[in-house]
Amino acid sequence: GREKHGSWSYRPQTVAQREKRRQGILFAKLLGARELIALDTNGKSDPFIQLQVVPHHLFPDCELKLSTVKKSTLDPMYNEMFEFIIPQDQICNGVLVLSVYDYDFISANDFEGEAMVRLTDLPRNSEQHVKWTMALHRPKKDSIYKILEGRINDKVAMKFVEIRKKAMEAEDFKLENENSSGAQKATNPNSES
Repeated sequence: GREKHGSWSYRPQTVAQREKRRQGILFAKLLGARELIALDTNGKSDPFIQLQVVPHHLFPDCELKLSTVKKSTLDPMYNEMFEFIIPQDQICNGVLVLSVYDYDFISANDFEGEAMVRLTDLPRNSEQHVKWTMALHRPKKDSIYKILEGRINDKVAMKFVEIRKKAMEAEDFKLENENSSGAQKATNPNSES
C-alpha cells in the first residue's frame, strides 16, 4: 500500500521493480523473407531465422530467438512475434541481428545470410507499427574483421570473429563442393543427372 510521510506519498518498490522500470521491451514481428538462395538439392530451402540482440555482454537478458522452419520454400512467411528485454541505458550500443539458415536434419544448418539494424534506428515509445525491409548480406573478411581479429584481449570480439569465421568457412566449403561437382558433370558427358 501507500504510505504517507509529510506532504508527499510514495509506494515502496523492490529492487526488481526499479530495475524493470529501467528496461524496455522490443517487440519484433517477423513477417517473412523473399527470394532466398536455394541451398537444398531440390532447388529450395528449409529456412528459419535466428534473432538476437548483440553484444551479449550488454544485453544479458536478450535470449536468442528462433523462428519456425518453413519447408521447401524460397519465400517463407512467418508472422511470428518476438520480445526482447532491453536495458534503457544500453539502447545506443545495441544491434538486432537476423541470421537466416537452411535447416538440415542430418548435417549442420547452412548459413544463408544476415541483416542487422541498430536499436537507435528503431522508433521508441511508439504504438505505431513500423515495417522494415532488410537485405541479407553474407559476411566477408574485410577490414572490420581484421580489426576485430587484432583485439586478442577482447573476449567479445574474439567470440564474434570465431562465429563469423565458422559461417564464412562453411559457406566457402559448400561453394567449393558445388563448383567442383559442377565441373565434374560438365567434363563427364556420360554421367547421369
